[in-house]
Amino acid sequence: MKNSAAGLLLVVLAIACGSAPATTANPLATLAAPATQPLSLAPSPTQFVATASPTARAVATANVAVDPLAIGDPCLIGRWTLINLAISDSVSFPGITMSMTGQLGTVMTLGADATEIFDLTNSTRMIGVGGGHTMSWLGRGVQRFGFQGQGGQWTESGPSQIATATNVVVDGVSQPDFNSEAPPFAGSYTCAGSNLTMAIDLPNYSQTATFKK
Repeated sequence: MKNSAAGLLLVVLAIACGSAPATTANPLATLAAPATQPLSLAPSPTQFVATASPTARAVATANVAVDPLAIGDPCLIGRWTLINLAISDSVSFPGITMSMTGQLGTVMTLGADATEIFDLTNSTRMIGVGGGHTMSWLGRGVQRFGFQGQGGQWTESGPSQIATATNVVVDGVSQPDFNSEAPPFAGSYTCAGSNLTMAIDLPNYSQTATFKK
């Protein structure tokens, strides 16, 4: 039971997303060289008179390439708080589908530089029920991934991150705390204004998380 709960936590704690920071190009500037005529000097009996033929004015033009945001979609940038989580899981108890909710108050911060900080410090208890079984725990830890999203698809990158399950209870019996490695994930999203919904869809596991900022 301990191993199956740990396996579930590994997936559940990885709600957020990302990819490695994109490389940005330096702006390109092209300067047109001034076209000039030689100075013509015409002598007079008492002095030299300097006359200059018309000189083409130097024209500077800059072709600046606008750097795209490393994160991709600018709508994703911000400090997002989890307000709703719905999970369907048939991994923890093989052949039984568990419905899970909770972990509200989790904070996910997505930066324009394609960084993600997923903070479980103040998240509420995760609770799952199904097939006569119950399980719950408090998730704790701060995870950091690379993150990129564009066109409704998001992806994380980087090494797996550690999260901790505390106050674990399975079928009414307290279990020892345990650590779990959450690998980078990928999924779909919709983002508009202060609303963000992210989804993960895997065999025997699906998850939809709603955030506000």
